[in-house]
Amino acid sequence: MCVSAWSQETTGSIAGTVKDPSGAVVPRAKVTLTDTEKNAVVRTTTSGASGEFSFPQIPFGRYSVTVEAPGFKKYVEGSIVLNVSDKLSFSPTLQVGAQSEVVHVEATADMVATQDAVATGVVTGTQVRELPLNNRVWTQIMITQPGVSDSNSTDQYYVGATSPFGGSSTNTTGFQINGGRREENNFLVDGMDNIDRGSNLTLLSFPSVDSIAEFRIVRGVYDAESGRSAGAQINVVTRSGTKDIHGGVYEFFRNDKLNANNFFNNRSSVIRPLLRYNNFGGTVGGPVYIPKVYQQRDKTFFFVSEEFRRVITYTNATAIIPTPGMKNGQFADTVCTNWANVNGAVGPCSSYGTTIPTANINPVAAAYVKDIYSLFPAPNSPTPFNYVSTLRNVNNFREDMIKIDHSFGTKLSINGKYLNDVIPTREAGGLFTSYPFDGVATTSTNSPGHQYNIHAT
Repeated sequence: MCVSAWSQETTGSIAGTVKDPSGAVVPRAKVTLTDTEKNAVVRTTTSGASGEFSFPQIPFGRYSVTVEAPGFKKYVEGSIVLNVSDKLSFSPTLQVGAQSEVVHVEATADMVATQDAVATGVVTGTQVRELPLNNRVWTQIMITQPGVSDSNSTDQYYVGATSPFGGSSTNTTGFQINGGRREENNFLVDGMDNIDRGSNLTLLSFPSVDSIAEFRIVRGVYDAESGRSAGAQINVVTRSGTKDIHGGVYEFFRNDKLNANNFFNNRSSVIRPLLRYNNFGGTVGGPVYIPKVYQQRDKTFFFVSEEFRRVITYTNATAIIPTPGMKNGQFADTVCTNWANVNGAVGPCSSYGTTIPTANINPVAAAYVKDIYSLFPAPNSPTPFNYVSTLRNVNNFREDMIKIDHSFGTKLSINGKYLNDVIPTREAGGLFTSYPFDGVATTSTNSPGHQYNIHAT
């Protein structure tokens, strides 16, 4: 069995023209592209008859370009930042001199995209990790980009299909971009589909904030690689290991002891609901040390991310229930205590009062009282007939991600990733209800998300 699965690109390209000080092109110059984060030569090429060179399908990252030609000083341009789907163009200018001399350019002016007319915005991994995000879900930061509005009007985006914090119970991506409908956007992770194709409003997996290298929002004038959607293309790219081992651990927590009560609870003399919120995990990445038979060490790199959430919320639920007197036929107000029998059918009320004789209670109603209503506790609220309870809800999360990058040389490189989300929940009062008795309308859900992908260039 053979299955093909095509995805969007998670790479970019670097191109340019080699020139001399007079502006004339320099053919047959050797051009070398080096990944400075991995300390590895990625590609080498030779400039053409018109001095042009091109490095297509380059993984995003930080690079340096070295240009060498007889009769000219070696030219090295560093600090080139290539974001996903970038098409960078520049023209190295060689200086006359010996090749043993080096002209090192540390920084250049911001490069203008001259190869396409795509309207895009890029959010870097540093911004994703360090800007304050309520609930640490990356989608919230989309609102910082031009042309993006949020029809959900919430800062409570959460992982999974349901949310424990206010608003709608369903986690939908309510972003309208450049005036398009919210259902028209296409969400991807590492170029792979990440949107529910039923409603086009819910995500399938939720990459950890600390595992994201960057994400790009393409708002219009798409390249040919983009499709399946009339709205924006949002592509999240995960991190890879570099030449050095880097890692970190974190924990974010909330507790009701740190919270203020809301106005309506205070007015009704209801204490603030309990809350236990712990979000913790860590990342580590670096090189894989391969045996000496491979001659080189900087060939294989790994990155691992683990994230956990342990969120326990408590909600106050209210319902109208019968009093103990009502279960025995005793009422505070006047009711009909007996119905007339007219030709074998129930007729009009024949007597009124506040007590219904046992003999007058319908057997079916008596069974309901015995088997169901007798199990209800007595009302416990100052409001007559109201019962108020505090229910414990659980919203947990675990994500495992591992990514491997390997370079076989300047002509072949591969990377693969495994991402697994498990998001179990328990809503004591019910997902779309607020029933005050645990175990009656209780719901339990899970939103597992699995992603496996391999890219080869």
